[in-house]
Amino acid sequence: MYTRPVSDSPEHLIKNGKPLFGTYRGHTERLDIRGVKYPYGTFPLPTFITNLRIKSRLSYFFSVGEYIGCLDIFDAKVIGFAEVCFWNTQTKQRFVYRSLMGLRKRLVPHKLTTAATVCYKKSRYIRINWDRENDRLSIIFSLKGDAHRPSSRAALLSHFSAMPNSELLCVTPSPTMRRCSASYVTALPLHGAVTVQGAKEAPHTMPDADGFAFFEINRVYMRFKSHGEFLTAFGTSAEGRSVQFRIAASSQDAVDPDKYNSNVLFCDGEATPLPPVVITHPYGIMNEWIIQDTENMVDLTFTPVSENLNKISVFVLRTQYHTIYGTLEGVLRNSKGEKISLKNFPGLIKKYLIRL
Repeated sequence: MYTRPVSDSPEHLIKNGKPLFGTYRGHTERLDIRGVKYPYGTFPLPTFITNLRIKSRLSYFFSVGEYIGCLDIFDAKVIGFAEVCFWNTQTKQRFVYRSLMGLRKRLVPHKLTTAATVCYKKSRYIRINWDRENDRLSIIFSLKGDAHRPSSRAALLSHFSAMPNSELLCVTPSPTMRRCSASYVTALPLHGAVTVQGAKEAPHTMPDADGFAFFEINRVYMRFKSHGEFLTAFGTSAEGRSVQFRIAASSQDAVDPDKYNSNVLFCDGEATPLPPVVITHPYGIMNEWIIQDTENMVDLTFTPVSENLNKISVFVLRTQYHTIYGTLEGVLRNSKGEKISLKNFPGLIKKYLIRL
């Protein structure tokens, strides 16, 4: 069965200009990959120039009550972008809110201990705050509607000490050993509520409920053109176990993905590093997807329910993001070889193309 060593987190991710590649338990104080020497070749460009090629992404996935969705913040240095996209799992109705943000020193914070990021736009207020000393990860958004969408707001709260919880830090070549990608992920229980209100309708507020949260921060020395797919899913397995996992395949993957990748399964608070996978959609992206590995640890099919397509063309930034809500069927295995069966299991796939 596939294994990948998991070590204690280092104090810094870059040492003497070189990344410390590996998979680590826990977290560092800062998710910072600046200062890599010559990440784009042997020509001695100053690090303050190559640091500009580092792009950051913060993603928060949630499933609570009848709603499932994600909040993404992308920091491309010269411009920032935020999107909240969620679905009512009973009616299949989709809600999407976007906001462009201008030049800011740091939209996605480096600190993993205590930090916050906020979108202050009057019609799109979004705040993400984490504070380990006070044991909380909180999400608040208040999003004004228009002719195409209702207003919505949410307050979601997780505690780092709540059980079951898991966290993992992966530093991988991207794709060569000269460059790196660093991803921090944590899976936590959450408690909160979502309110949706149309212009002529009474607000629909679900009662406070318990659910699942999956939080990720990624920093990478981005290629000028990058593409890939990643699947995030969270819920309760057929055996009644708490399951969250992230599986990805992209042009930024390491040359040796068996040794270096960021795929992970959290089951009842225990982390299992997963092998590289192949993600295909032979009949089109809105038909059945197949997600498999060669180690018999991942054998899944994903059936799309609803898609959100987002295209951005601003200055030198060109992106195309498909966010697809759907359900999973199949089997996973953890590091103990235990079978985890998924039936009508909720998940989100993102398929992206970025040109910078």
